[in-house]
Amino acid sequence: MDTIQDTAPLSDKLIAYLRAELANPALAFASPLTRLQGGYETATYRFQLDSAPDELSGPLVLRLYPQFYGPHNAIWESTVQNVLAGQGYPVARAYLVCTDMSVLGGAFYIMDCLPGQPLVAAPLERVPELLGQTHAELHDIDPAPLVEALHEQGIAERDYRLTSRFDGLRYRADRLPWIAPGVDWLLQNRPPEPDRLSVCHGDFHPANLLYADGRVTGVLDWPGFAIADPAFDVANSLMLITVPVRHMAASMPAFASVDWDGVADLYLVAYRAHRPLDETNLEYYRVRRCILALMEGYSGQQVWQHPGIVSDLLAYVLNITGVRISVPPHPSATEA
Repeated sequence: MDTIQDTAPLSDKLIAYLRAELANPALAFASPLTRLQGGYETATYRFQLDSAPDELSGPLVLRLYPQFYGPHNAIWESTVQNVLAGQGYPVARAYLVCTDMSVLGGAFYIMDCLPGQPLVAAPLERVPELLGQTHAELHDIDPAPLVEALHEQGIAERDYRLTSRFDGLRYRADRLPWIAPGVDWLLQNRPPEPDRLSVCHGDFHPANLLYADGRVTGVLDWPGFAIADPAFDVANSLMLITVPVRHMAASMPAFASVDWDGVADLYLVAYRAHRPLDETNLEYYRVRRCILALMEGYSGQQVWQHPGIVSDLLAYVLNITGVRISVPPHPSATEA
């Protein structure tokens, strides 16, 4: 976690921006800018203002993107969050969005800081129920208002449809020949999408949900959002619960004996209790997430380099597709 000294230059720039944006030279920090843990793609900071307007008087979060992202992701995520918040879904509302990267060194937005702890802190018997219910509620939301809002922001339809994700897999496979057989299988066997698509999160797992007072208080991190077959989203969750969560939790005494396959089954039961799910393509989309994870690990994401996780990913792909993939050593390993 950053110290106040570490964040001082950023704090000075942020308060100067807010004073100018809100036309309030008396604006000050009631609590300092403090780095929050997590966030692979962005830096997030908690803070609170003094002498701020009512909507900005509570705890806030700054979400700051690396400069190379440009303005796209800040617009993308803040738009998704605001539309869903307007429809009553538990997400943080964004109040200020800045695409001028000279202000803080990257695009950013400022949003509510939602109460609660990660869902993994809830009683274990409640986790699959709350996960499944909250996911089903997301998929029941009419995507039309979100599509309209994204269009107004100049975001093209292909950006949030799965075709762009498959194009990305093809592009990466051209540069990673070892993964090409798996990607070829995906492209050759891609199923048609249903007539009714859903708002999908893309990375829906217990660490991305907040919990307090017996309920889900927030769903975090929306860069993987898509409008797609809900089976795509559910399959991602199933893979995340049964592979990386299982391995990462094995070293924690409170979770060492948990049957994560059983948790995944109960999550599905809870989901289906709130809305129907066509499971025809679940295995296909789980394979897709496994193959993407293998590429992400090779590209440097450490969670997907864990030997046990890699082994499980490869085994699942082989079992469903008959395709055997061999992952070469990560480039950093050969350089050491």
